[in-house]
Amino acid sequence: MAAPDLLPAPRSIGASDITRLEADTRALRALDHRHGGEACLDAVLLRVRECKGMTEASATPVMRQRWHIALADLHNLAGWVCFDAGLTERARRHFDHALVLAGRGRHNRLITNICYRLGRMCLHQGSVDDALEYFELGQRDATGPGDEIGASILSMNAAWAHAKQGDEDMAHVLLNRGNDHFAAVGDSPVPEWAKFFTENDLSALTGAVHTDLARTANPRHTRIAVPLLTRAIDGYGDAMARSRAFSLVLLATNHLIEGDFDRAVGIGFRALVSAEDIGSARLRDHLHPLGLLAGRHGFHAGARELSARIAAGIAVPVRLLS
Repeated sequence: MAAPDLLPAPRSIGASDITRLEADTRALRALDHRHGGEACLDAVLLRVRECKGMTEASATPVMRQRWHIALADLHNLAGWVCFDAGLTERARRHFDHALVLAGRGRHNRLITNICYRLGRMCLHQGSVDDALEYFELGQRDATGPGDEIGASILSMNAAWAHAKQGDEDMAHVLLNRGNDHFAAVGDSPVPEWAKFFTENDLSALTGAVHTDLARTANPRHTRIAVPLLTRAIDGYGDAMARSRAFSLVLLATNHLIEGDFDRAVGIGFRALVSAEDIGSARLRDHLHPLGLLAGRHGFHAGARELSARIAAGIAVPVRLLS
């Protein structure tokens, strides 16, 4: 998607300005899911720059509140694509802006989602305790009617954090809680920033939890993870190509743990091929431990080749808007 033109800032903010911003954020988020944060980084940052010119624009109290919410979600997206592109410090600044704006807009559900994304960034960096703090903070704002989807996302991700620490009991408690919250969503409307979290994503995240439990607690968890991840991969379409690639990495990891090397290698190469079409430093980071694990089984020619291929393709430069 081409970056939107930088337009002159209006003197006042009206409903059409907010609708346009919401539509742009929605389109850019779809591009992120399909092609990765690097594919839409320039366009998102340019849209943020465009909105800076509207800081002094006049608005009615109602329009101002709506603008704060829409702008908060743009910064929420900017934080996410920067994180996906490997620009963590820049991501944190955007998430901080998003929290301030969502607070001004008095939108607890969006605050919940921003806390989830901050927690995921900490989890990716290996700061599990910090991630849990963000997930807990987000839960405090996910207490009202209609907040079930946010509560489910936070519980499931907290379960993943505990799985990384090898805490089977707490991981299971939070998995059950997350599933209960998800079931309670029913036909309730889901905000744009949480629409990614479908039954398919629930299955993939549950599979991720059991993958880490297989690593940290007991290899038997692969028997639960494999069918869940297989179902998720089959359910993801091209619109969620990055999520499908993540699940392929996790599925290959489980098969390596099981000792099913032929299947692991085949799926691992599928993940590697998928990653070539997705601009995501985060995905490349996830491939790295798969390559290391495959490299431990150098007696298997396919595993040895997979490890070498991942190592060779791990560093891809990102083009950053100046």
